[in-house]
Amino acid sequence: MFGITAAALVKWSYILSLVAASIFVVAIAIFRAAMTAYTIPLLVLLVATLIAFIALVMVLAGLVFGQFSSLNMMRALIALVVSAGIFVPVFMGARAVADVPIINDIMTDTQNPPQFEVVPTVRKPFDNSLDLSADRLAYHRKMYGDMKPLALDGAPDTHFDRVLEIVDDRGWKLVAANRAKGTVEATESTALFGFKDDVVIRLSADGDKTRVDMRSASRQGRTDFRVNSKRIIAFLEELAD
Repeated sequence: MFGITAAALVKWSYILSLVAASIFVVAIAIFRAAMTAYTIPLLVLLVATLIAFIALVMVLAGLVFGQFSSLNMMRALIALVVSAGIFVPVFMGARAVADVPIINDIMTDTQNPPQFEVVPTVRKPFDNSLDLSADRLAYHRKMYGDMKPLALDGAPDTHFDRVLEIVDDRGWKLVAANRAKGTVEATESTALFGFKDDVVIRLSADGDKTRVDMRSASRQGRTDFRVNSKRIIAFLEELAD
């Protein structure tokens, strides 16, 4: 059709898939370098995804309408795996945005939110603001009203070392630990893109018990895909055990 052979489709899908993979790697490198706002590497990522989609359509068309004997099956397989490996996860992630709240800063206490003291000094100017307006807190209560602090027996100091141990076990980078104030600040980075989320854990006396509050905030992006809330829940459950 239109003078285009199945073999040509496979050939060009192979080339485009490699181009998409190269651009995808560039996007990851920019994300991990964290030298600019996330919108720039996101745009690069979308370009890679678009090229991957075109390559995916071309290779599928070549496989459906072509004779296998006339196709370079190794190139077809590489094009199929690479293009699908880029397009499908990005597409699924984009669809997931519609089902998650547009919020990136989660906490267990919206009346007296745990405050970052040292983390702001290592954040970049283009990172998300840690300021909490009344509207942001109201939206948080609407979307995450079930987030609650943890109550533990004993004084805060008796649990401080355990908090540090869990932070270390989870591979988070310790930013600050203030035993007198009962606060720990740390940063977790994702493996592939290097996205950074900052965490503060606050231990305070509540009668003869310790109240543990936690806050987890993404440095970039409008939504966190519920990662911050899941991190808080998992951490407090481990601390309770």
